[in-house]
Amino acid sequence: MKERDILRFKGPLGTFFLRTDTIKPIIFVASGTGFAPIKSIIEHALHIGLKRPMRFYWGARKLADLYLLDMAKNWAARGIEFIPVLSEAAPEDAWQGRSGFVHQAVLDDFSNLAGHEVYACGAPVVVEAAHRDFTTLRGLPQDAFFSDAFTFAPKD
Repeated sequence: MKERDILRFKGPLGTFFLRTDTIKPIIFVASGTGFAPIKSIIEHALHIGLKRPMRFYWGARKLADLYLLDMAKNWAARGIEFIPVLSEAAPEDAWQGRSGFVHQAVLDDFSNLAGHEVYACGAPVVVEAAHRDFTTLRGLPQDAFFSDAFTFAPKD
C-alpha cells in the first residue's frame, strides 16, 4: 500500500454479543476453548457494571483444560457464580467438583429456564445439545439462546 490508497473493509458481523436490553439472569455455557468468547462477554459485562445475576458453567475433559481457572474463580468476587464441570477427570486431578457434560449440569440446576438468557460457545455437539435441551426440556425461549459453535476447517 502507498499513501492515499483506498482501503475498504467490513467490521464484525457476528451475533454473539451481550444483550443489555433486558433484566433476565444470564447463564454462560462454555466447552473447552469456547471459554475465550464467553470470557470476552463476561469481561464486558463486568466493565459496564452489569448487575444481572450471572452464572458461568465451563466444561472440560480434565482439570488442566481449564486453562484460566483462577481468573474464572476470581469472577465470583464480582458477582458471577462459577461452576466448572469435568467430563473425564484424571485420577491425579483429585476432582471433587461437578462431573459429566456441561449442559447437563445446567439441566440439573434449573427446572425452568423460561426467564433466562443463555450464551453458549464451544464444540457444535455441546452447543446443539444445550439449545435442544434448554428449549425443549426447560422452556428457554428460542430468542433467548445465543451461541457460537466452533467448527473445524478442512485440511488442505
